[in-house]
Amino acid sequence: MRSGTFIALVLAFPCPWYMVAVGGLLPLPVIALYGLEGGIVFALSVVHLIVYLGVFYYLARRIRKPVTAGIVLLALFALSFVPIYGSGENLASGGKLSLNAYQAYQQAFVEVFAKK
Repeated sequence: MRSGTFIALVLAFPCPWYMVAVGGLLPLPVIALYGLEGGIVFALSVVHLIVYLGVFYYLARRIRKPVTAGIVLLALFALSFVPIYGSGENLASGGKLSLNAYQAYQQAFVEVFAKK
């Protein structure tokens, strides 16, 4: 159950992605995809990966009961369908946060690999 909780946190939790300002709320693999662009984006993405993986590991280890893990997994699954993901500046307006988790993955994949 702990590994399932950890994987669910990594795949679905909307992580704030900081550049100079908040660059979006994205799942951790999407942040890693954007890091493939190289340069300073790579360095900042690696920092995010290290910090968030540590936090997620800590949280997954703290969950001791299967019922609690099931609730967390169900909540993260439901959260993945909510249009709260996105990237871009001025997130306070909310205009950029209009993607669900699947759309965020799809957009990042196209942006990163279509350039090559």
